[in-house]
Amino acid sequence: MQGMLFMTPSDQIESLLLRVLQDATPAEYQFGYHLPFSYLSDVTGLDLEITRGFMRSMRNRGFVRCGTGFREDDGLIAGGGYTLTPAGLVHLGNLVDKARDALLRASDMATRQRREAMG
Repeated sequence: MQGMLFMTPSDQIESLLLRVLQDATPAEYQFGYHLPFSYLSDVTGLDLEITRGFMRSMRNRGFVRCGTGFREDDGLIAGGGYTLTPAGLVHLGNLVDKARDALLRASDMATRQRREAMG
């Protein structure tokens, strides 16, 4: 991806959703705290159908896992949702690295353009 200056819109959405899963998950439940589509959609501001499509795509690639959720007060099953997987955590790290690299390339390009303009 040498020529790409910025993350693709898909990368940005995946990064956002994975970050929400990571940030909303208590440390003791790192890979077992399931959040529903509606929560992810509300927090990110993404349309519910877009959220659903991205989560299913990431599930198919092993970055998230679908499972049942539990209510804390009585332990009864209260629906399902998605949780981050170890592979998803690695993918999030790769997306963060990609964003950082894109910003560095853009900064380098701007610096070169300023130097060229100055003669």
